[in-house]
Amino acid sequence: MNTGHSKFVKLSSKENLPLDSKIWIFQSSRYFTEEETAEIEETIHDFMHEWNAHGAALTSAYSILYRRFIVLAVDENEAVASGCSVDSMTRIIKSIEEKFKFGLLNRMLVSYKLNEEITTISLPEFKQKIKSNEIPEEAIVFHNGITSLNEFNLHWELPLKESWAKSFLPAGMEE
Repeated sequence: MNTGHSKFVKLSSKENLPLDSKIWIFQSSRYFTEEETAEIEETIHDFMHEWNAHGAALTSAYSILYRRFIVLAVDENEAVASGCSVDSMTRIIKSIEEKFKFGLLNRMLVSYKLNEEITTISLPEFKQKIKSNEIPEEAIVFHNGITSLNEFNLHWELPLKESWAKSFLPAGMEE
């Protein structure tokens, strides 16, 4: 059994984790300030250094993207992230949420990017804005429900017309 400290890398070093690595994405309802980003990085860095599953160190990675998304990944080929280890990850995210009020655990929020500006709104508001053509089909939609690094690389950021949300487009507009 692999014991001791977890091995982790910044997620930007994708080549260090296999494509079937498990992934979690937490989005904020607003941009992180520089100070918040530094504190979040320190908190996650410390957590991931000790992250384990029943004593087995987890090979993991994280990244903070666009000053708005916290992305965590685990190579489950070496040790599976157990219920307890996922609970400990959730506790860390909850602690960040409680301190900063980012909406990190609100799965009813949707983020999209238009002209390099990311907007996060409720799912009903998102649907309405698509219906009223306020969000063009070229807007980039983030898919925060994906579960593997491969999916992340291929499908996390897609134009609305190609994304998970394309079914919200008015009839005849989706591909």
